[in-house]
Amino acid sequence: MALIRKRRAEPQYESSSDREEEADDSSSNPQPQASTRQNGSGHRQRRIRAEAGSSSEDDESAEEPGTNGPSSTDVMVKKLVRLALSSEYSRQPIRRVDISNKVLGEQGSRQFKMVFEAAQRVLESNFGMQLTELPGKEKVTIQQRRAAQKVDKPSSTNKSWILTSTLPSAYRRLEILQPTKAPLESSYTGLYTFIIAVILLNGGTLQEQKLDRYLRRANADTYTPVDRTDRLLQRLCKEGYLIRNREMDGGDEIIEYMVGPRGKVEVGARGVAGLVREVYGKQAMVEDNDTTAAEREQMEEFEFRLARSLGFRKSGEAQTQGADEAAEQEARQTQQMQRRSASEEEEEEDSDY
Repeated sequence: MALIRKRRAEPQYESSSDREEEADDSSSNPQPQASTRQNGSGHRQRRIRAEAGSSSEDDESAEEPGTNGPSSTDVMVKKLVRLALSSEYSRQPIRRVDISNKVLGEQGSRQFKMVFEAAQRVLESNFGMQLTELPGKEKVTIQQRRAAQKVDKPSSTNKSWILTSTLPSAYRRLEILQPTKAPLESSYTGLYTFIIAVILLNGGTLQEQKLDRYLRRANADTYTPVDRTDRLLQRLCKEGYLIRNREMDGGDEIIEYMVGPRGKVEVGARGVAGLVREVYGKQAMVEDNDTTAAEREQMEEFEFRLARSLGFRKSGEAQTQGADEAAEQEARQTQQMQRRSASEEEEEEDSDY
């Protein structure tokens, strides 16, 4: 189809004098069309060069470190802090693999130590918390010990951390730290603290039948304010508060509960000792230095009995950092000697050779 070119409309002149003046102007000032095109193209080229130069200067200034945006290390530190806070909200430990995949990536695989230490400083200064490494799972059964003997050195990729508070005890009072407003959170905290205290006061391990009797006394053998009892125990095992061991002894199935890695860090033997003091009304006497000689004597006797129940060799060891491990090790050795038969011990010695 042929294109029809529209003709330019002729200007309307009000009078003949206007037509004559325009003709005189065009004849006196002739401007060639080619020259105007060249001038327009020249202006465009100069404008393009100026824009290209300004963009290159902006790119060079953006590449200079510390001028505009944060560095890659700062970005990784912020990612690790967000990962720690979100994981702790769901009570999930932070594994080394998660940090490598979600925070460091391929480019920052060698910057783990620097990023981790910087994130620790941010967490402590802004949130009053720190990342605490969880202890490894204990090898209790014979099968677990055999599997552990085949591994020469534990891998660092299996490490995991959780958030713990760094506030001193003076700032952890009820008047300062109000209970959480999350639904059933306080009930859940009280239940797992009670179960961990019962296990540690019974030597570090507790059979399922005996735990059911303790829960029955607390009217929590079937239902709890959080959930059904069996689902509650499953959740505690999943989140690392408890460990459920199952083994056969002479054809009989034995199910025992132990304190898990998170339970050792969050509660532990020192937390259980504080709970017992609160129940017996002795916590105020520990914090108050203005006591009589008779009260100090009663307190010493109480601390001695508490330390013996938790498996401490001395009452003062409850204040040390290694109190949890010492108590659990002694209690575990006693339970193993009473529970395992001589045939199982011989089988373990043969497997060592």
